[in-house]
Amino acid sequence: MASTKATPYRKLTQAELIAEARERFGNDPLQWAFLCPSCGDVATGQDFNVALAEHPRTNLHTNEPVIASDIVGQECIGRTLGALDKGRRKYTGRGCDWAAYGLFAGPWEIALPNGRTVHAFPLAPAPTA
Repeated sequence: MASTKATPYRKLTQAELIAEARERFGNDPLQWAFLCPSCGDVATGQDFNVALAEHPRTNLHTNEPVIASDIVGQECIGRTLGALDKGRRKYTGRGCDWAAYGLFAGPWEIALPNGRTVHAFPLAPAPTA
């Protein structure tokens, strides 16, 4: 797994994150893209919709199906595509097994309106024309 250069820590509110995402990618959250700080993969909500349709997951706490908005910006798409499959010798697909809530949290921290915070991947750079 290739490592990208260190992404600096940043703390922002959920409203600031949404405003910045809209500025970069438009109003459709499925088009908002996040950069995995470990492998450098860029994934959108739409990428996660497709991945979850092909590799459905269930939330361990609620027993409900995982949807894109549950994990986009918090997990590398590789976690959905099979990077966590212990039956393989080495994962060679898209992405990696990184999670923003793992041992090395973030690098972004998002302050929620209820006073809690969550860790997240940084937004990807805006697409070029």
